[in-house]
Amino acid sequence: MATSYHIRSCSLPARIHPHGLNQILQLLNKLPADNNNSLSLLSHLYDSVSHLFDDSPSSLLLPHHSFFTNLLDLSLLHLDLCSKLRDITCRIKDGLRDLRSAFRRKRHSGDSTIRCHVKAFIRSRKSVHKDIAKLLLVLKQTGLTSTESAHPLITLLQQVCSQTCHSFRTVLMSLSTAVPNPRPSKWALVTKLVIKNVASTSGQVRTGHRNEFQMMDEELRRFSLAEEIKKDRIKSMMTNLDNVYVAVEDLEESLERLYRRMIQARVSLLNILSLHL
Repeated sequence: MATSYHIRSCSLPARIHPHGLNQILQLLNKLPADNNNSLSLLSHLYDSVSHLFDDSPSSLLLPHHSFFTNLLDLSLLHLDLCSKLRDITCRIKDGLRDLRSAFRRKRHSGDSTIRCHVKAFIRSRKSVHKDIAKLLLVLKQTGLTSTESAHPLITLLQQVCSQTCHSFRTVLMSLSTAVPNPRPSKWALVTKLVIKNVASTSGQVRTGHRNEFQMMDEELRRFSLAEEIKKDRIKSMMTNLDNVYVAVEDLEESLERLYRRMIQARVSLLNILSLHL
């Protein structure tokens, strides 16, 4: 005689795991107080966001479809900013590599040759400075519209977007130190005003990279004004260039790692939203 079994399914209410939310909140609390490791912490933050999206029930996000659609658009803009910031660091590194090589070849060339390389590097720094000013303007106009929501994930994601802009602004400001320019152009004056305005609204920015750049720019200024190029001045200049090169390499690696994590978080969000398209 066949025996029939009646199985009743128990449907538990969908919810976001609190551990994932707490992890994001802890990283957000660390970021404002640690500018030196902001990109590294931001990478971990996006990694946590990605895992949270993967583990969250898609039904919870459906009522807030409009918010997450806007978040997708903003994530694309953040990826573009990160990519442009990587390009800037790459250009700085290439210029540093050429200038360091020129100083190492100093014994095979005259003072006029090394001065030409220094001037070329200063020109490249001015070009980078202009691009930084443009990105700072874009950042100033970038943001996710703050909305009142009882959903804890939405509140945290708004903070993530805000912190992303802040970290990018911190890095840009660390790279935007003044360069020698005896006769500033009109654009240079505009650039200076933009950076000064951003600095006044975002507070004093202090990072490890900024110190190296300040020291390098001061040395370049003294070097370009010196009537005679002495060995001790070349040695000092090379030391500063080496320090900046290491800082830029670290920055480039941090941006590359962050870029990958941001892409993964965007893919995780796309996977959730695609279930309800």
